[in-house]
Amino acid sequence: MKSYEMPLKNGFAGLARWIFLLMLIILACGCQKEHPLRQSEELLQSGKHLEAAEQLEKIVAANERNAKARVLLGEAYDKLGRFQDAIFQLKTASHLYAAQPEERETVRLNLAKIHFKLGNRESGFRELRAILRPNVDEATLAEIAGLVGDAYKVVQLTKDDSDNYSPIFSPDGKLIAFSSFRLDNGEIYLMDLSGRVRQRVTFTTDFNESAPAFLSDPHYIFYSNEPKTSREVKVVLQSSGSTPIYAGFNVTHIYSKVTQEVLPVGFGVRAPSASSDRKRIIYESNTDGNLELYLLGFSGMNLGAIQPDAIQPKRLTHNDVDDGSPAFFPDSEKIVFVSSRGEVHQLYTMEIDGSNETHLNPNPYDCYSPTVSPDGETIAFVSARDGDIEIYVMDADGTNEQHLTNGIGVSMQPTFSPDGTKLAFVSDRSDTFQIYLMNLNQHTTRKELVQRLRH
Repeated sequence: MKSYEMPLKNGFAGLARWIFLLMLIILACGCQKEHPLRQSEELLQSGKHLEAAEQLEKIVAANERNAKARVLLGEAYDKLGRFQDAIFQLKTASHLYAAQPEERETVRLNLAKIHFKLGNRESGFRELRAILRPNVDEATLAEIAGLVGDAYKVVQLTKDDSDNYSPIFSPDGKLIAFSSFRLDNGEIYLMDLSGRVRQRVTFTTDFNESAPAFLSDPHYIFYSNEPKTSREVKVVLQSSGSTPIYAGFNVTHIYSKVTQEVLPVGFGVRAPSASSDRKRIIYESNTDGNLELYLLGFSGMNLGAIQPDAIQPKRLTHNDVDDGSPAFFPDSEKIVFVSSRGEVHQLYTMEIDGSNETHLNPNPYDCYSPTVSPDGETIAFVSARDGDIEIYVMDADGTNEQHLTNGIGVSMQPTFSPDGTKLAFVSDRSDTFQIYLMNLNQHTTRKELVQRLRH
């Protein structure tokens, strides 16, 4: 038995070694083939669209049936403005993916987006109708919905003839503080989630109050106040450091109406945002000649008797370009903000101490007003693309971007509810700026989408 057993084991061992070596060779060959594609994807993600296109053209020339390379090449052409070339590559990839429905869906979505850019609405609708099979998943439904309307159910909260803006949820999620120009100047009010105004918070005639934020004691609201210079509302999408800002910060008790000045108007401050514990405020200021980010701390402070001299703003950024519109992540140690370091405004993240700065989601479009979901996994932001200004969402690492609103007019100033199930935003789709509420748990249905795509 032993004389036969040992050679048999040796034989199996030798065979196993050959199989292992063969697998290594196959994997090595596969990695060599995939490497140029990975490199091309990295070039695309870093904004080097021309270099990516040149490399992908070589890959496609070597293998015309490489569907993934054609998809990436279509994306590169799209970024370069070569839309017809992008359409050709994506259509070819769609045919190559005929037996792979999920990959084909992604290609058709990209095709639809390009058709919409070119104003070819019917061509875009045709691609989307092809995707709307009976078992299409909710994520795909939401993405399609965002291309032809709002991705989720939306209700209008404010409905008067005045402009309403700057919404923010109360810590318990039951109320929304907002600014309204209904008395010929901006004042702050509270309403419930049905849109019924419960209370007026500020009472001035010569100032416009905006951008409210709740502090650790939710009876106190922090906000920006700016001298009234005209009878027109000023809803700012993005401040500019080269334009003088005459605004300061106040704190008001919502019941007693006692108001305290935190920073005087001369400090040129805007866009305050509270940390998750509401003990810190981050904001933008052009005190030093361009927009920079600053931090205020209220920990251990008596909010009923704030001593302005005890408040020492801490400067967070030191750049030659504008850094503004900051927002905290839930851990209150990381922030997202807007910077104009390139030709367009883009989103960046960094630790509160200035370390680990990252450029999120590089793209050729202006991006503004980022806000982070309560779980820290999603960022909502505003982007100006294709002649429109709408709200988008993406993962916190800058991936998986999705169109959230798509209607007539501008949609801006997104803000998440404390439980992350709702998003309040501002839009002028009804001529004046009004506040809308999107329910992130109520997808647009397939039936509703089919009806949209028939028109």
